[in-house]
Amino acid sequence: MPKKNIEASNIPDEEILRHPNVPVALAARYIGSSTPTIYQGLQDERLPFGFATYNPMTQTWTYNISPGLLVKYKRGDLPTYRLREVQQMMAEGVQSIVGEYMSNLRRRAEKVCGA
Repeated sequence: MPKKNIEASNIPDEEILRHPNVPVALAARYIGSSTPTIYQGLQDERLPFGFATYNPMTQTWTYNISPGLLVKYKRGDLPTYRLREVQQMMAEGVQSIVGEYMSNLRRRAEKVCGA
């Protein structure tokens, strides 16, 4: 079955900003997505404007969507990164820290050994 394109509705930003926690269905219409996509994206921690929390006791999910972050996301003002990009940045950061640490260790060893 082909993917259905959903057009973003003309919901004003002010309507979104009135909510302390934007309902998933409203957020989906606002950005032109489907509610299942928003649910899954929040559960997978892939959407930068909210989060989902699972309660194993009730086996239910709770969703929180920040109105300010959602508006920024739609406007393109919210920086987003793909998971691979974040992993790459973290790996480079760790390599840099380890490199500095090893360099400092070599300098100390050279001082101790008199080399």
